[in-house]
This record gives sequence, C-alpha cells and structure tokens, in this order.
Amino acid sequence: MTKEKNKTETIIKGPSYGFTDNFPEREMWKEIAKELNGDFKIKHNSGHEIEIHNVTIPYKKWKINISVSDAKPLKFQISFSASLNFKLILSWKDFIDNIMKMFGKSGIHLGWKEFDNHYRVKSNRSDLVKRIITKEIQKTLLKHNVYSLSYQTDSSKRTAELISVIQRRAGNKEMVVELIEMYKLLIDNLEKSKIIK
Repeated sequence: MTKEKNKTETIIKGPSYGFTDNFPEREMWKEIAKELNGDFKIKHNSGHEIEIHNVTIPYKKWKINISVSDAKPLKFQISFSASLNFKLILSWKDFIDNIMKMFGKSGIHLGWKEFDNHYRVKSNRSDLVKRIITKEIQKTLLKHNVYSLSYQTDSSKRTAELISVIQRRAGNKEMVVELIEMYKLLIDNLEKSKIIK
C-alpha cells in the first residue's frame, strides 16, 4: 500500500515538462491589481491550453507590466523614454564566472559580499549602477532570488526597456507586492539619476 502511494505521489509531483498551472493564481492577481489601481487580464493561446496572466500597475507616468503563463516564467517589463545610453545586465553567477574571475575579468561589484557572490553585474556605466542598485534593492533581489534584470537603451529611438525574469512560478502575494515596490524604487533611482525622463 505504501509503495503504491509513493508511486502515485511521484507521478503527481513528477516533472512538469516546462508547464505549471496558473489557474489557482487568478484571485491573487485580481487582488493585487485592485489594491494597486492596476489592470488584470487573462489570455489563452490559440489552442486554449495555456493560460496567460497579465497585470499592469501604474506608477507615476510609467506602467509596470507583469506576466506569467503556464509555459513562461514570472516576468516584469517597463518601457521608458531614455535620456542616457545606459546598459545594465544583472544575472545569477555560474561556472563561467569562476573561470572569468581567474583571468581577472569580473563584473561590477557593489560592495555587499553576499550579493556580489550571487550576481554578475555588467554595465557601460558602473558609477550609475552603484547609485541605482541600492542595498534595499539588492536585499529584495536576493530574498526572492530574482533570476535576471536587464536595462537596455535603443539610442536611435531614445527608448529603453527594463526586463526582469523572476522565477518559474508566480509565487505568493507578499512576494509579488515586495517585488512591485522594489521596481518602483528602481524607477525612482533611474529618474533621480536622469537616465529616464
């Protein structure tokens, strides 16, 4: 009986093959959108097998777009008008980073060992990175183990895009609200540093 039960649990908890079920998260997204004067939409792919949740949260003159689907991870995206040609890539460190470090090619260090050991940071302006990615933002990134954050400027169009991949699942309400607050702080820092307008 126990062997059969374990076999059933293994099948149920087995590999997801890249898919998760977002249906149970609908209420959480509705609450977040309502509380933050945002908008929540549910979409499906053409075959109606994959459910996509899109939330838009207004902040000052910008919109924080959040998306997650049965097949794609939780992602934040914000578009800006750019004042400076600024680029930033922040991602988990891996084996390659250790090799690069041996050859003296490491990224930008922000001064907090725990953060610097976990994340690789690259930018064309290290002085601005240190003003933007404050200790408070570093703590939130580490706490929720955010996978990546990228800010890229299109100089010809004078626009910029901030895209951040968080994790495979949507997480809980407290986590999402903390991340939204972190992105608001990030926007404030980009604005104060005159990177966006």
